[in-house]
Amino acid sequence: MKPEDLIINRAEWVLTHQKYTAAGITLFFWGALLYMWQPALSLIAWSLNLNFFYEHMVILGGYRTFLDILIFYATVIALLAGALLVWARVNLWRFRGVDRRSGIETTDSEDICETFHVDPESRQLWLESHRMVIDVDEDSKVMAVDMLPQLEVTLEAPTRELET
Repeated sequence: MKPEDLIINRAEWVLTHQKYTAAGITLFFWGALLYMWQPALSLIAWSLNLNFFYEHMVILGGYRTFLDILIFYATVIALLAGALLVWARVNLWRFRGVDRRSGIETTDSEDICETFHVDPESRQLWLESHRMVIDVDEDSKVMAVDMLPQLEVTLEAPTRELET
């Protein structure tokens, strides 16, 4: 398989709902990041108006709350970093010297024909087709095959809803 055939390198192959899901998750975590930076951003904003900053941070004792929050944030960050380091060390210990990656298993023509109840001549004809739609029943038996003409230019992978 060539790198240009991987779905990560072909954005047009990603389904629309997957794009929206990824965008939503990204937006959520950007919001969470900004929320975590809120105390520091507030400090910068307060520093631009020195009288207001001085009144709230020094006279009213806001620096104590800021230090409490800062200690809490530092503790959470330290715990998360420690958990990540422990997890990495445990996995390094568990899988050291073991390469669990393996190649894709190959399947021979007889197995494919037997699984889908197809004769080898039909399978060979289908391999030469560029576009086709196959209807399969519950028992993995091929019920119908539509061989479609090849498209000149495709931007998205062709999809077709099966009628029931």
